[in-house]
Amino acid sequence: MLARITSTLRRNAIAWLALFISLTGTSFAASHYIITSTKQIKPSVLRQIRGKSVSSAGKQGPSGPQGIAGVAGPAGKQGEAGPSGKEGAAGQNGKGEAGPAGIRGETGPKGEAGTAGTPGAKGETGAKGETGAEGKAGTARAFGHVSALGTVTGASSVSIKVEIAKNSKSEPEAGVYCISGLGFTPVNAVATIDAHEESPRFITATVGTTKFSELCTAPQVTVETWLPVASLNGKHEVVAETVDSGFYFAIN
Repeated sequence: MLARITSTLRRNAIAWLALFISLTGTSFAASHYIITSTKQIKPSVLRQIRGKSVSSAGKQGPSGPQGIAGVAGPAGKQGEAGPSGKEGAAGQNGKGEAGPAGIRGETGPKGEAGTAGTPGAKGETGAKGETGAEGKAGTARAFGHVSALGTVTGASSVSIKVEIAKNSKSEPEAGVYCISGLGFTPVNAVATIDAHEESPRFITATVGTTKFSELCTAPQVTVETWLPVASLNGKHEVVAETVDSGFYFAIN
């Protein structure tokens, strides 16, 4: 029984001390005696507070219960200001909202119509010019018109003959005409496509023979009429083939 009481006193030594201080606070305040250090407590009492006894051979006893929390002390003085921190990164540019639309101004007065200018005076009709002198006769020694089928019309001489060339199979070579019977040796030949042909064409006139008129009977002039066709070879070249066409010719 005694051992149980001793153990209870050891565990509650701090609580008993706090009760003792609170009950005798007025006397302590009157004498201004406040315990601020363990050196002010008698060693034997201090050992009891720490839970030691003579019979425990210097061993520390079990911890007592936690004491009542003390009154919070007064606030300390404000500390000095710390050093300035590093400058922060620049913020993003703010975008302001669009302001309200302004009031539309009134329409200005309509301008006056301009005055029409005065028309200029009409010039007098000039005098009729004199009739010019008659031109000289052309130098072509042979001329005429040839139809697509090789018929000669309006020729300067009835002796002019036109033959449609033939290929190696003795078949007509379309658009190749051999002219002979001129009565002179030609040195120059010019030919023009008949305007009545339905589609655009071009024409060549050659003194003598070409590879298309070699089978003609002694041609003096070879005329070839050509029709452009769509190119299928992918080389962006102009492709044409001979085709029967009417034309005019003049030969010197």
